[in-house]
Amino acid sequence: MKPLLLTVLAAVLGLPAWAADPPRQLSLAECLRIAEQNHPDLAAARGLIDSAQAQVRIARAGYRPHLDAGASYTRATYNYAATPGVSPQAFNSSYSGERMSPAAYYYGGLNFSQLIYDFGQTRGTVDRSQAELEAAQQNLKRVHDLIYLNVREAYYAVLAAEEILQARKDAVDNQTKHLDQVRAFHDVGTRPKIDVTKQEVGLANAQVDYRQAQENLDVARAALATAMGIPIEQAPEPLNTLGEVPNPGSLDELMTQAEKQRPDLESLRDQIAAAQADIIVARSYFRPSFRLASFFNYQNLKFPLIYNWDLAGLLAQNLLDGGTKQARLTAAQAEESVARANLTSFLQKVHQEVFTDYSDLKVAKDKIQLNQQAVAEAKENLALAEGRYSTGYGNIIELTDAQTLLTDSQMHEIVSRYDYQTAAARLDVAVGRTPVP
Repeated sequence: MKPLLLTVLAAVLGLPAWAADPPRQLSLAECLRIAEQNHPDLAAARGLIDSAQAQVRIARAGYRPHLDAGASYTRATYNYAATPGVSPQAFNSSYSGERMSPAAYYYGGLNFSQLIYDFGQTRGTVDRSQAELEAAQQNLKRVHDLIYLNVREAYYAVLAAEEILQARKDAVDNQTKHLDQVRAFHDVGTRPKIDVTKQEVGLANAQVDYRQAQENLDVARAALATAMGIPIEQAPEPLNTLGEVPNPGSLDELMTQAEKQRPDLESLRDQIAAAQADIIVARSYFRPSFRLASFFNYQNLKFPLIYNWDLAGLLAQNLLDGGTKQARLTAAQAEESVARANLTSFLQKVHQEVFTDYSDLKVAKDKIQLNQQAVAEAKENLALAEGRYSTGYGNIIELTDAQTLLTDSQMHEIVSRYDYQTAAARLDVAVGRTPVP
């Protein structure tokens, strides 16, 4: 009955039904596994692989024999009509007038064909489809890595939002305590009314910041659910089990890893392979193709049907096509040049991305220690300001500034710790390294 009661209360209060149930507590590894199972982008990427695999099978079918069966029944008139080249004597001997009465015609047969050799046309088609399949597989890896990155960033954002919310709550509690103290001093006549008013403003501002922090946490949780590919109302509660980020290695090592592991780089290499396959196909059009063909059929105007068969070797070679073959080859060669240029350009961008993310990770690590030191000093500064104010040596501005400084320092310290985790996640993606859930 308790879950039902909570749902009813949520409805009465105008809240969504899922707000009555506490969110599930999940580790980062569990969130990543859920994203892998549910995210629609991964489903779409897997669908592209299935389509590419089918295209490979279609291309390879060119190597295999083809057998077609057919049968027909036709009822028609069979009045003789001459064609150009028929002599008048032949026409006169075959023409027997015109009649409307039809006759049946029966047909049934098999047609067989087998490619013998086409100078690489089929091979090039297969190579291109295979390259496109490999590109689709690399695309799946890239989508997988980006989804993992989005989940990790959203996960860290929720944890950071929770700590910021707690820090904002502490600030409200401190401002409330200071207001009680200032009012007490004013009541006994040791502090002016303006101190009370200023502290009330400070408390109101802290409450506004706390309310905003609550909203930011809700938004962060919704973003985590979206990154995982699940409905917003199923957003989990992250478990803060994060540890120290392992040593990423030297910059040169990371650059080498990125060149070997980045799936989008591999996809561009696959595009070069596909363009090379197109060149093979284009060159094959300059050469003949050889094919074996045969048929066996039964046909006649009446039963019994009469059978016939044949076996033929076919040689085909285009002689003139208005320059189409050369244009096709030129286009394929140009596409290969474009693919190579795209790979070179993107490789430079990858190097820049690795360098930037590596630098961000080092800076983020240094910021943690500096911000922790700033928080310790801000706490000491607030304690001194509170002591000076209580003994009558300080003023309300000094006290308010000290509280604001502490809160800001805590915000920076929280953000720096999760910026460090985010920088590590981005570096993983930059070098093509997928963390194991």
